[in-house]
Amino acid sequence: MTGLSSRVRTALRAVALSQRELAVRIGMDPTALSKALRGTRRLRDEEIAAIAQACSVTVAYLTRGAGPEPVVPQSVRDRADAVTAQERRDQILAAATVLIARRGYHNVRVSDIARHCGTSTATVHYHFPTKEAVLHAAMEHYARSFRVRVEREFGQATSARDKLRRLVEVQLPVATDDVDEWSVWVQFWSQAMLEPRLRPVQRLVYSDWRRIVVDLLGECRAEGLCGGADVESLADRFIAMADGLAVQILASSTEMRSDRMRDLLLRAFEPDLVLTG
Repeated sequence: MTGLSSRVRTALRAVALSQRELAVRIGMDPTALSKALRGTRRLRDEEIAAIAQACSVTVAYLTRGAGPEPVVPQSVRDRADAVTAQERRDQILAAATVLIARRGYHNVRVSDIARHCGTSTATVHYHFPTKEAVLHAAMEHYARSFRVRVEREFGQATSARDKLRRLVEVQLPVATDDVDEWSVWVQFWSQAMLEPRLRPVQRLVYSDWRRIVVDLLGECRAEGLCGGADVESLADRFIAMADGLAVQILASSTEMRSDRMRDLLLRAFEPDLVLTG
């Protein structure tokens, strides 16, 4: 990934694009791109293809270094690779979310975050005055990331029933990013039980998630898929099941697996709405 990251940065300098501008052009979350270029997230094949197109290079160059290297203008080579305040904040947040997800909120120090992204504790504190502020930002980051993922899946769906099936899929803690997202969510949830000042953010994010489910079930009902079902109750049932099953997987408290979680969530709306078969 180090070679790939280096070649992406070279391609960016050659076309005078910032990481944030590239992310906007290819429809990728800026923080996800920053994580990928730092080696904490793997770029997908379709993302590499989109980067190659945006930077006017070949996929072969990005992945293997094959072919001619992009020409970086002298004016760009002479200029230091300055990091904007927003880019530095994104780097800090990317480091913090990974550390919190994998080590635990209480096991991560501000100095750990600074070391992970190659900056100072003073810089971390400049962008995030307290470690609690980092947790806030991590939660909001994953909420935005989840919303983008859901909207992308819905945009590819062929029906309301297909959207529900896709909604089940994005709930499964399968990939590393999925597990990290669930880990931060559960930790924020637990911390909000002890720190009342965290609850407004937790409630806002959770309400937004619930609204996605309720609105989608309303769409299903409008299409005649679930008759006169109480969509509010169906949404609460689905969300409670998703939360509980994911926690079982993350904590290894049972033999629950992602494939079993999928089967159970697909049946969460029965008998009002059948997604299996």
